[in-house]
Amino acid sequence: MNDRDLTLQINLSAGDAAYAEQTVPLLVRAHPEATRRLAVVDGCRQQRTRIFDPATRVPEEAFRQRLGRVRALAQDFLQRGLFDEIAVLEPGDARFPALARKYARPWMTETHDYGGCAYMGYWAALELPRTRFVVHYDADMLLHQDPGFSWTDEARSLWAGQPRAIFAIPRISPPGFAASPEADGPSCHEGRPTERVPGGWLSDWFSTRCFFVDRARLDPLLPLVRGWGVAEFGLRRLIDRGYPPGPEALLFRSLGGRGWRTLNLASERAWLLHPTGKDAEFHRLLPGMLAAVAAGRVPAAQRGHADLRIPEWSEFLAGPPPPPLP
Repeated sequence: MNDRDLTLQINLSAGDAAYAEQTVPLLVRAHPEATRRLAVVDGCRQQRTRIFDPATRVPEEAFRQRLGRVRALAQDFLQRGLFDEIAVLEPGDARFPALARKYARPWMTETHDYGGCAYMGYWAALELPRTRFVVHYDADMLLHQDPGFSWTDEARSLWAGQPRAIFAIPRISPPGFAASPEADGPSCHEGRPTERVPGGWLSDWFSTRCFFVDRARLDPLLPLVRGWGVAEFGLRRLIDRGYPPGPEALLFRSLGGRGWRTLNLASERAWLLHPTGKDAEFHRLLPGMLAAVAAGRVPAAQRGHADLRIPEWSEFLAGPPPPPLP
């Protein structure tokens, strides 16, 4: 694999139909350094689990309509030159057995995890690119990146000095919340310990919302399900409890448990925000939030928080535009 090449990869699903036209082009344009651009469209409806019933959560007709819009949008992106390739995952896709065998176990071929979130789509995101380095986004991510700055170039400049890192990620929240440099971190609500290193922090958590991944470091560590995990998840499958596991949980248990880490970049020139809900107010505010994030402007209460705080954004966008960050 060529060490200089980088694939930009974005996942799209039926749930992204209402906003992907606004978010995806911004994410693509943020990465002119990418030598290849790939969208993976998840065309599979969630399967039933003990805690997720697609009949009530994702009615078939609504799913079909939204998926149709997303597939049409992906083709439009392709024709506009935003992507070089569109890969659509279909029910019963012939690629699923090989993905399951490489990343988990041959019998773990479900398309979604026990909570209804993407499962096979993330293995495809890792596997289908043909370059050593991949930068991935879910389609609902909001990214701030200063003009002329590339957070993936920043990650690569630090990579040789961080041999324990598999993933890298920009700040997961807007900076400016810490009272002192010693109190700084990726967010003000870190759920896992972090280790300060040159250029950022190392963490044992591996988020699938956004990541830069070194596939040359990852591949020798696969499959992720091994040892006692084989029996554990086999039993979970049998009793239909906590199965299938989410990709984040598998990455955390397998890679984090073996000492591998995510490099959280300390640079304040790039950061992320993520919506936890997508109600009518989110959609109403989205154009204003995207413009403000691009300019580096956020409500004061949003600093240090990775998830969008919609009430604060409603008030923030109703007032006069604040000055840009210094």
